Amino acid sequence: MFFRGEFNLKITNFEEVGLDKLEEWIKKERKDNINKDDLKELLKYANVSFVFEGIDRVQSTLLCELKASYVQQSQRYVTMKEDSYIVPELTEEDNIKARELISKAFLLYDKMSTLKNDEAKGRPKVQDYLYGIPIEDARYILPLAAKTNISVAMSGDKVLDLFYLFNDSRYENIFTDIKRKFIKLLPDNLALLLKGLRKKNNYEVEKSFYKDELEKIDSKNNMILLGSFKNLDLNVGVGAITSTHAKTPSEVMEVWGDDALKKSQGVTDRVLGYGHDSIAEQARTTFGMMCSMVTYHQQIRHRLSENYREELIDIIKDVNREVVVPETVKKSAFYEEFVEIVSEFKNFRLQVEQKYSSDIALSFLLNCDQIKLVISTNARIDVKMLSERICLNAQWEIRELSTKKLNELRKLSKVLYIKALPPCVYGKCKEGKLTCGKQMLMKEKFAE
Repeated sequence: MFFRGEFNLKITNFEEVGLDKLEEWIKKERKDNINKDDLKELLKYANVSFVFEGIDRVQSTLLCELKASYVQQSQRYVTMKEDSYIVPELTEEDNIKARELISKAFLLYDKMSTLKNDEAKGRPKVQDYLYGIPIEDARYILPLAAKTNISVAMSGDKVLDLFYLFNDSRYENIFTDIKRKFIKLLPDNLALLLKGLRKKNNYEVEKSFYKDELEKIDSKNNMILLGSFKNLDLNVGVGAITSTHAKTPSEVMEVWGDDALKKSQGVTDRVLGYGHDSIAEQARTTFGMMCSMVTYHQQIRHRLSENYREELIDIIKDVNREVVVPETVKKSAFYEEFVEIVSEFKNFRLQVEQKYSSDIALSFLLNCDQIKLVISTNARIDVKMLSERICLNAQWEIRELSTKKLNELRKLSKVLYIKALPPCVYGKCKEGKLTCGKQMLMKEKFAE
């Protein structure tokens, strides 16, 4: 057993609406045997918010996967202080080694992101950094042991998902202290119902099912189409005429005959032009993606897609897996030191996994480590996500992956993804003072 952040973790700003009412109902009705499905329904009307302060990024990653609404502290605020990271309980010898390694990573991060002028105000630009390495690129060397804060707001039924995570056999040691402190904030009877809540997933079955898809993904094939409806435009067109036509869809399709695809594209374009974007949800695709842990955070923060990701421990066991190194680092004098530290982390965490347990080793994953995932989305979601992530102000890695995805999506449809671009391409930039100032370049790039 080990603890993370036991002496520094805080749960602040806790607020609930509806939990006390449920508690009184449980007492009054003496519903000691409420099952989890009943409990989920009873909690739907409740709302809960809180802040986890001083957790590490392993914990925050797993929490963000719950798809509640969250806001996380930017890694640009990571400092060199000793309490800026959390090391799990290890033997004295291993603890010393762990701290030495993490210190190396933090020192390199600090060196790479040195500013020319420490008193520079606002968000620095690339030219403001001494070595041309922005802090967003320097953070790729940081381990997930780095601390962060996360503000969460969720509907009451999501509290069940939170406890499923707390009690997940793969991660429960990671959340020992968080769970203990969180339970104290809940009404007593509700806490008793939630305390031992577990899912009965067979994770080996899931792993076996997705094995073939994950094997198709690698560093070169890091955004690939795995599947989609046969004709996205036709699917959405059928949805549009279902809403806008007196005849049944099959009757309309019969009238359209061989022109069905062209007619579908026309009605789709017209209805989307009215702002009725919900019809785009009729088009669904599944992609395989491989990205750094940095970009994985960018992916899950949207909370919109359905994701399956490989087991985190499989990343540690795959010692030959490439990591993502930003171009600014590759071209710098720090590249060899970066690669050396990555190698040291890979060797150390594998020893930790073999000597202790899988969950302890997760602290030594790095931001540059790559993770594979399968993503299922609809066109409405993709338009929103891609319009944000193809922007030049977006983080470079997710921008490259998003552009790859758009190229694949536009092969599937001529009308659905027209506005899956930054607003500046077809209108006005919404970034205000943070605008990149390259609207004409973006318009030219995506003119077609």
